[in-house]
Amino acid sequence: MAKTLIGALALASQALAFSNTSPFFLFSTADLLLESSGAAIAQSSSVTADVLEALKECPTKNYVVVEQEGVSAADYADGRSTPRLAHYMAGQQHEVKSTVSVPDVVGKVDVAEITKYLEAKCGTVKSVQLDTPPTAQALRSLYMGQQDQFLDDSMERFVEAQDYTVVYITTPPTEAQAKARLEAQQQYQYESEAPFGNNMQMELKRDTTAHYKRANSTSNEGGLFERYQYFTPGLFMGFAAVIPLFLILLVGIRALTSLEVSYFAFSKEMGPNAQKKQQ
Repeated sequence: MAKTLIGALALASQALAFSNTSPFFLFSTADLLLESSGAAIAQSSSVTADVLEALKECPTKNYVVVEQEGVSAADYADGRSTPRLAHYMAGQQHEVKSTVSVPDVVGKVDVAEITKYLEAKCGTVKSVQLDTPPTAQALRSLYMGQQDQFLDDSMERFVEAQDYTVVYITTPPTEAQAKARLEAQQQYQYESEAPFGNNMQMELKRDTTAHYKRANSTSNEGGLFERYQYFTPGLFMGFAAVIPLFLILLVGIRALTSLEVSYFAFSKEMGPNAQKKQQ
């Protein structure tokens, strides 16, 4: 009868539709048969009657009755929050022969009646009370894991004896708890879907403010050459044209100044040759 926890909670997604339901688990080293085994949903009264019927002959010597408050099938669906429970429900503990789980139990299974019956008729009974986990998803998973380890430690001596039955009873969250958890899940999903959204908005706002302040400071403060632009493209082109012309002029002036002419070249000839030219 061993089943995986995920397989036993194959309809766990439907549990979200029931705000007043919670799962039920049972695993034992004895070969038990419960009528509610494999059911997706059941009344708490029928589950209580089935448990008492299955245990009327006291098939094992040791019993652990666990009560977990404020949970739903979604807390156990993937088995990661409660790995030890998933280990037992998957039949990975070789001495476990029977596993039973009901994803949605309407109402509350009578823990007191089951405990009282086992104490009166059967062997050792250990009661384990687990508290309500927090609503925040990250803290909730961590808390469920801690409680799961606590339960496994509490069962250590029974596991060594290899003769035990564990009845794991849960109660659904209250209306206030369900509302708080829904709000926490929505907030968690929002932050997961847009992990950088708020940071990007803050950066954009910061950049816009910086540019705005820089523009105002540029227009109202600073020196004359910081507020106005004097070296324009036209002025640059004018300088580019004037510099070659200036160099040409400079070369011409230097060429003229380098000419060497004697003073006699400009004097009037007074000798015989000059008289002959005049005749």
